[in-house]
Amino acid sequence: MRKLLDRFRKLRRLLKDESGGTLAEMALTMPVLILLLAGVSEIGRYFNSYTTLVKSTRAAARYLSNHQYNSIEIARAKNLVVCGKLTTCAEAERLVKGASVDNVCIETTKVAGSEQIEFVTVSIPRDATKTCDADAVAVKLPYQPIFNLGALLNNDNFALTYPLAPSTTMRYIP
Repeated sequence: MRKLLDRFRKLRRLLKDESGGTLAEMALTMPVLILLLAGVSEIGRYFNSYTTLVKSTRAAARYLSNHQYNSIEIARAKNLVVCGKLTTCAEAERLVKGASVDNVCIETTKVAGSEQIEFVTVSIPRDATKTCDADAVAVKLPYQPIFNLGALLNNDNFALTYPLAPSTTMRYIP
């Protein structure tokens, strides 16, 4: 009988012992916290890339609205979108990873019944390809995430590869 009572006391002490509870709780919550951290950082990077491109398309539209509309100025405006300066740049100097002048679409809107340019639009297309002025074709720029959230969620269909597609239109003042 005494052995049975000793066993119940040991069992009661074991049930009251909470030394591994914190570790078990951390093991359950850590994957969720890692997933939240990865998701928040990717959304922050997406909006940072998007606002950078919005500012650069605005600068290029402003540049084109005050300069002659010719192939030299168009090339400079495209460099302004991609590099943040009027001249070409290396891959590492680009404002957004993966951006190139092939992603930039420059279009004009003319005054009805004349050849005079009224508006200049600088954009990065949302579609796979878009025909711009002078029959140039611009290619969409997908966002390139750091974390593969689909693999973290064990879902191959989930990906943050949304296109970055800002657009700015300004009145042309020759």
